[in-house]
Amino acid sequence: MGSAMIMGRRTFESLPGPLPGRRHIVLTRDAQWQAKGAEVAHDRAAALALADDQSVSVIGGAEIFALFLPGADRIELTEMVGAVDGDTAMPDPRAQGWHEIGREEHRAEDGRPAYRFLTLIRD
Repeated sequence: MGSAMIMGRRTFESLPGPLPGRRHIVLTRDAQWQAKGAEVAHDRAAALALADDQSVSVIGGAEIFALFLPGADRIELTEMVGAVDGDTAMPDPRAQGWHEIGREEHRAEDGRPAYRFLTLIRD
């Protein structure tokens, strides 16, 4: 809550709608694209300029993560426990010089798989 979320167009379009209490900065190559509730940027610098001095959360997709990861100092990661179908996977940041400083476990419940929230920082 309260941060500027930076995301790709497909991630924005996958949301049920703009999420309350957050700014939605959408990074896209499409110069004509626009959507209600979205602030549009066409490169990393423009997205960060839109965020101004507000804290930034990069929420996806894979290309956007790769673009911003070199400048990141913290990862708030949701990790699914067990095998989950999906079309995109992120390499484990712990194998790339990040270490865990926080963990919150959540059991499977009401048809939802088990998951954990991890906080990672660079070594």
